Amino acid sequence: MSHNTSQGSGDLENQKTSDTTHVPFNTNDESLHDNPAFHRHAEATTAELFYDLFFVANLTTFTSGLEINDHNSLTAYVGFFSLLWLTWYQVSLYDVRFSADSVFERCAKAIHFGTMVGFAVIGPQWKPGQKIDDYKIYKAFGLILLVSRLTLVCQYGVTLFYTKKYTKTRIPLLLVMGSSLIAAILYGALTPAFPNPVYPEKVKTNVYIAWYIIGICEVLLTVSVSCIWRVISFKGTHMVQRMSLLTLIILGEGIIVICKSISKIVKNEFLWTAAVVGQIISAVLIIYFLYMLYFDRMQEDHFGSIKQQIWSVLHFPLHTVLVLVLQGISLLIIWVQAIDAFNVLGSDFQYVNNQMGNYTDGAEFATALNATAYNNVFYFVPKGVDATKEIETVYNSLFVIAEAYDFVMSSNWTNTTAVDELATGLNDLLSATSKTLFDSLSVTLPKKKYEQKLDLDGMLATYVGIFELVFQYVFIAGGLALILTTVLGFLSLPAHQRRGSEYIRLSINFFAGVGVCMIIPLVVHFGDKDGNYISSAWLIPTLCILFFLCVVINVAKVGKEKKH
Repeated sequence: MSHNTSQGSGDLENQKTSDTTHVPFNTNDESLHDNPAFHRHAEATTAELFYDLFFVANLTTFTSGLEINDHNSLTAYVGFFSLLWLTWYQVSLYDVRFSADSVFERCAKAIHFGTMVGFAVIGPQWKPGQKIDDYKIYKAFGLILLVSRLTLVCQYGVTLFYTKKYTKTRIPLLLVMGSSLIAAILYGALTPAFPNPVYPEKVKTNVYIAWYIIGICEVLLTVSVSCIWRVISFKGTHMVQRMSLLTLIILGEGIIVICKSISKIVKNEFLWTAAVVGQIISAVLIIYFLYMLYFDRMQEDHFGSIKQQIWSVLHFPLHTVLVLVLQGISLLIIWVQAIDAFNVLGSDFQYVNNQMGNYTDGAEFATALNATAYNNVFYFVPKGVDATKEIETVYNSLFVIAEAYDFVMSSNWTNTTAVDELATGLNDLLSATSKTLFDSLSVTLPKKKYEQKLDLDGMLATYVGIFELVFQYVFIAGGLALILTTVLGFLSLPAHQRRGSEYIRLSINFFAGVGVCMIIPLVVHFGDKDGNYISSAWLIPTLCILFFLCVVINVAKVGKEKKH
């Protein structure tokens, strides 16, 4: 095994023409121009694919463990994904250009695998922007990021050592090494900046925001250097394939989260309604349409060094909005099922209440209410959902209801105290039952709301607020996904396709993305004051139809290309 050193023209002449593993972008004049011919892999290596598995494992684990139910959890999700993606990208920038099979590279790759394990460790405890009583895991994670960047410094350093006779590689490699080294120093320096609260005191800090800034600046500097010094650019590499593979992985993650939503519905033994089936079909089609919008414009050929590097960097916002869209539509499927189940629950409770005067005593009335609660919710609570507190609330409420019912009936509704107690008992009963219904579908209240005692109206308003947030970020992210795929298609557009009709198609897709983003203010502020649209089954189908129209435009373009 040997490191990927520079290669003379004699070595290239001896290389077998049948070897397609490495594709050099210089042929025989590197010594004349003082440019090394780095080995270029035509396809992603098994080590790179194995590294991608760690990425998807982290994303899947974190997605399943964090529920987006307020702005804090939304920013936490985006923040964690950003750090994960930026770390993956930094390693991939090195791999596609300089990595080769050697003992050193295998040891470095093992360290990068360990970094991904560090992401898995901090994922369940990732609570940025919240007050917590222990920041040890954050300090440890800062050190993990430090080790990751120091490993990259060593990898670039070894590359520099083997190419030191080529003067044109010294400055760019030293600059990249310097950026990684500075990033490592900053990650280490931020570690003691996290507070040391004394239990049970909880403290909030914003130190973690510096991690995002460092990661973004590091990536921008690395890419800028490769734009200026073309000797270490992405030309001849498989960077396009690396980014497309990760896009495919993220779309696959969307299928996973949708299947998990379906399993939650099945576990609760809900009957399949036309609305829920429509949501699932629309969600799967959205993933398929996103796949076509991205891969129909995929260009394997090199389309310009600077353009290709801008193209690769733009995958950061693209992948971010993709995970938000896919995570959000899985929650919207749950929302439609929850609304349907809640309507059935409310209808059954209303039927019992309408028969109130027909019950002989409070015990019989309470029994009917208890049967309604259990037949709709408590008999079907899946494993892993703790409904102990809610069951206790139901039990206590039924005692209050039974006693108050007797007083109300004996006084012919003139005992106002008993009437108020009856109303309070019914409210508590329906609140506890409704909360268990949403908990069974893995829709939980935000921590601040969970610690408060909410009446039925307040609790329902909180749930509506959760899904208004989901609705908003899904449509904004969906619109941005259309815009970004259009920009990527424009950057990679081959010279023979640069004609008016192609620009018109790209413009339509671009403005369709802007239109999807504009749906939010139109619906929230003008067309849905009563919440009829948000509570309907048309959220996911609306997005599906808009994506379909954009795909039709692209399919027309693909069809014409095939005819030519």
